[in-house]
Amino acid sequence: MHAWPDRRLLIVGVNAETGEPRVFDRESGVPLVDVVSASCAVPGIWPPVSIDGVRYVDGGVRTSTNLDLAAGCARVLVLAPMVDPGLEEDVARLASAGGRVEVITPDEASLSAFGDDPLAPSTRTPSAVAGRAQGLRAADRVAELWA
Repeated sequence: MHAWPDRRLLIVGVNAETGEPRVFDRESGVPLVDVVSASCAVPGIWPPVSIDGVRYVDGGVRTSTNLDLAAGCARVLVLAPMVDPGLEEDVARLASAGGRVEVITPDEASLSAFGDDPLAPSTRTPSAVAGRAQGLRAADRVAELWA
């Protein structure tokens, strides 16, 4: 998919020089492929991606969930693939403001599939299999959130 979807989608990149976050959406005037590439630029693994003359890296260097962007939303689904020490506090803040929050973190099978290096090519297939199985088990919870 190379075009921005019709529904609202926010993707966070972080200025590699200043550390300032930038939230991209379909109105940003930046192609989706470029934004996704920047958002996947993990420091030390993949190089920053230039957008409008600024080098951006993965928004996960700011926070792994960027949950502050969901402030004011009535329902929030959090897919937190890695440990985030601030996750519980962020979820509590959203919930206390009246939002309904469902959190999915890796189960034991997924953690085991990641191994010591979740970015290693050898973990891709086992991680995908474990993640799919976990997703199927979580499907009812997710459906209930959106019902």
